[in-house]
Amino acid sequence: MWVDVTCLSLLSPGVAGDTRVVGGHACVPHSQPWQVAVLDMYKLYCGGVLIAPRWVVTAAHCTTPGVTTVALGKHRLYAREAGEQRRMVARRVAHPGYDPSTKDNDIMLLKLVAPAAISERVRPIAVASCLPEAGTTCVTSGWGATTSPEGRGGHLGTPGVTYPEVLQCVNVTLFSSAECRRFYPDSITANMICAGNVQGGTDSCQGDSGGPLVCRGALQGIVSWGMERCGQPRRPGVYTKVCRYARWIRDTMDDT
Repeated sequence: MWVDVTCLSLLSPGVAGDTRVVGGHACVPHSQPWQVAVLDMYKLYCGGVLIAPRWVVTAAHCTTPGVTTVALGKHRLYAREAGEQRRMVARRVAHPGYDPSTKDNDIMLLKLVAPAAISERVRPIAVASCLPEAGTTCVTSGWGATTSPEGRGGHLGTPGVTYPEVLQCVNVTLFSSAECRRFYPDSITANMICAGNVQGGTDSCQGDSGGPLVCRGALQGIVSWGMERCGQPRRPGVYTKVCRYARWIRDTMDDT
């Protein structure tokens, strides 16, 4: 099942609770049913997004060194929960244009050995085919750092950094391409978007890489990189602009 949408005015997912991330809160449990944990064996490595029963999209830099599995339907990542699912990854398809030095085309598809069982807690999200206007409020989510390390990084383990027990949601604002280039001169390509807060304080962080940026009910971005400490003023998170890859995603799923 492939899902694609135009930029419709749909509700963005909400947040609840008062556990601070980099400006975020604990998500309403299971309100992000497309959220995936990409695991290296049994350890969190990156985030991911379910876009079809057998397909997860994540960042190309999230290539795990060991056996890759995914966890779906999770809120408390390391607790047993009703409705959770685990799947092995059968194949990884990184975008052929991915450049690890610039993070351009930082997107990868994971094909699961067996399809996810669609339920209230496990459900694909629509992939957007156009970008909403600057100033749109979006939501990014993940089990990444709740205290800021240096940079976003694909994997975990930085000393002194803490991680949450439950999935965290962060409200961020979408910036225009011109604003994004001003924040990061000579580093932003046409395949990247920025979202955060000019004053800082709201951001994705280390361990969130590959996770979703959801705007108006559609997947608009994949957490990619950040050049400074998470949540710093005028240093928003940088996301892969998913609408640029709608055809590549569709063709890859059809041909693989």
